[in-house]
Amino acid sequence: MYICVKRKRTIKMKNGIKALLIICAVLLGGTAFGQNLKFGIINTQEVISKMPERDSAEAKLMKLRNELGSQIEALQVELNQKYQAYAQGREKMADLVRQNKEKEIQDLQQRIQEYGQNAESELGKQQSALLKPIVEKITDAIKAVGKANGFAYIFDTAVPSLAYYDSAMAVDVLPLVIKQLGIKEKPAAPAAGKK
Repeated sequence: MYICVKRKRTIKMKNGIKALLIICAVLLGGTAFGQNLKFGIINTQEVISKMPERDSAEAKLMKLRNELGSQIEALQVELNQKYQAYAQGREKMADLVRQNKEKEIQDLQQRIQEYGQNAESELGKQQSALLKPIVEKITDAIKAVGKANGFAYIFDTAVPSLAYYDSAMAVDVLPLVIKQLGIKEKPAAPAAGKK
């Protein structure tokens, strides 16, 4: 038994030494190798804002949002009318009629709440469906720019998981991706008061 434990310790030590040697090799080799790595940064939200497809997607979402919103407004008007009629005639209603009206109001409130939740869900699904091809197009363009320009990594600064980057060592690839996508920059609007 003692021999077994001793053998396990020896194997663990050998594995530990191997791991340490590998780490040292990577660190020493990585210093020379790391000097050739190119890192890029991009804000994909900024790219999305420049995409012509975004305007079409936003118009479709706005139309759906307005359609769903008008339905909620109609239900809310109906609820308000029922509640006002109930509040005005409550004192004169028989118990059964009053209970029935209260149940109608509660059911309508529940329907409005469920409709609102379903509307939010539908908007989220539509937004994802409309943005998916835009995001895929941007991702493909970033990959093409990365490959064509020899970048090892391109980090998205719009994603909050990027804790730090040194702007002197990272290249902003936004202009390259915009060019890859074929987006024409809109000229800046003239300042007010200047002619």
